[in-house]
Amino acid sequence: MRISKPNELFTRIWIRWALVFFLVAALLGLIMRAFHLVEIPMLEYRHILHTHSHLALLGWGFMMLMGGMIFGVERRTNLAQKYGWLFIGLLISLVGMFLSFPVQGYGVVSITFSTLFVLVSYRFVFKFWKSLQQQANTTGIRLIRWSLIGYLISTLGLWALGPVTVSLGRMHELYFMTIQWFLHFQLNAWFVLGTLGLLVFFAEERGLKVLYSSIQFVALLASVVLTYALVITWADPSPVFFWINSLAVVLQAFAYAVLLRKFWILLPLLQLDGFVKLMIQLAILSLFAKAFLQMLLVLPEVAVISYTIRMYVIGFLHLVLLGAMTLGLAGLAMAEGRFPISLFSKLGWILILLGFVGTEVLLFGQGTLVWLKLGYLENYHLGLFVCSSLFPLGLGMAFLSLFSSTYSLDQPLLTPSISNQNKSQTMKKTMIWSLGIVAMLMTSCGGGSESQSTASDSGTSTTSAPATADPKGIGEVKSVELGSGVDGALADQGKAIVDMKCTACHQLNDKRLVGPGFQGVTNRRRPEWIMNMITNVDVMLDQDPEAQKLLEECLTRMPNQNISLDDARGILEYLRKNDEEKTGQRDAAVK
Repeated sequence: MRISKPNELFTRIWIRWALVFFLVAALLGLIMRAFHLVEIPMLEYRHILHTHSHLALLGWGFMMLMGGMIFGVERRTNLAQKYGWLFIGLLISLVGMFLSFPVQGYGVVSITFSTLFVLVSYRFVFKFWKSLQQQANTTGIRLIRWSLIGYLISTLGLWALGPVTVSLGRMHELYFMTIQWFLHFQLNAWFVLGTLGLLVFFAEERGLKVLYSSIQFVALLASVVLTYALVITWADPSPVFFWINSLAVVLQAFAYAVLLRKFWILLPLLQLDGFVKLMIQLAILSLFAKAFLQMLLVLPEVAVISYTIRMYVIGFLHLVLLGAMTLGLAGLAMAEGRFPISLFSKLGWILILLGFVGTEVLLFGQGTLVWLKLGYLENYHLGLFVCSSLFPLGLGMAFLSLFSSTYSLDQPLLTPSISNQNKSQTMKKTMIWSLGIVAMLMTSCGGGSESQSTASDSGTSTTSAPATADPKGIGEVKSVELGSGVDGALADQGKAIVDMKCTACHQLNDKRLVGPGFQGVTNRRRPEWIMNMITNVDVMLDQDPEAQKLLEECLTRMPNQNISLDDARGILEYLRKNDEEKTGQRDAAVK
């Protein structure tokens, strides 16, 4: 279908801005990886994290999905006239978040721009909802409708966050649950159902029927709601919530399997360009992987690790946002002519794909090693940095391809005129390029040293703390003898352990990464407290007031890494050496 000139210009501008925000989010993600390799004194890690997450979810995710719905469904409408001012409102709010979050994190300015975004997004949803009323109630349209409802439901968590923080504080279970409410319905309802709806609608628009019964639809929606029970288990580990989650993931697996299998069978009938078909297939496989991973959570013992190992949390988020949503919507945009399918563009998306696969392998692989207590990959952070660097490189190429003189939104949406032989040759060349880059990628990303000193943004069910905190902490370490100087050999042993297990979340300076910086710790804390925090972390976080203050400040729970007393003593000696070198003083807490 030919796109009108006003709509063509509006579409171009929309897509370019969405990719700009994706590119900026990728660069911020790369900076976050660099924090684990070098000191970056001018930047605050958590502020960069907040900027990255907001631009990824709202700048890229919302704009790409909402744009896909508007451009896919409302082809005959003057979109610039209908949505132009709202689009400007989105840009103002997103640019405002980009400028304010790195400076202040969550503050008055950044929260104001975030609130503006939510209000503008409501107007987008309501305007588009009216357009949906004119569409037949097909499977694709039903999925799109429910994804919009899921988006609105997710934002209830944002509105509840302020009152919960003021009345109950950030340590309360409800604070964590409101954040997870937003993320849960964003991922499982808004992004997943929206992506599925657009893919199915694309097939339906081309004369293919994707039948999905009411029972299957109910199972899908029930799984979205009931899988939130896993979040509740963090605050209330009652068996009933684990079993509700177990039922939900079984329903989800059934609902996904039925719908994705039907679409997979119909996919060859769409006669898409080979690379476009590959992108959409990988998105479908990502959704299958999501359902499979959540099926593993049927067992309560396994369910707990899904939110206590940080690598699993990040890996799962990326699986949905990068694997299912990004690859699916990018492939769909190529099929509909909104993204070019030039060789330069394909190479850019291949780099993005390889970055996604590389980081997922490292995140889930290292997470599994942490779970099994099998140690840590060598050069893990360097591997993640190298793999993550492929995202901005690929996105830069994809963005530049949008300015190609041969790129036109009027190009054919399907390519049945291309001979099968040419398609095969193109795909062979693409796969050769892919395999070559994969080989280099596996060489560079072969190791990693993720020292997972924090496991997730999960909190803890805190018990009542002693009225007066013991400066030595809680644990079997009651007394530590410190020499008059630093034991160099013992400090070197401690450094090896810190490099392996601690630098993922702590820096040696006074800057907070995920957890607080190590600089000055022996001047603030007694050596017994430090060793008990290392060896008895769960009890310390549950009962020690000082440890709980750190948890409230960092909002990230430190996992138990089963460090021995001897290794903890080595870490302590290295921290003494670090304080002496950086501050000229050590052991002030015991003087």
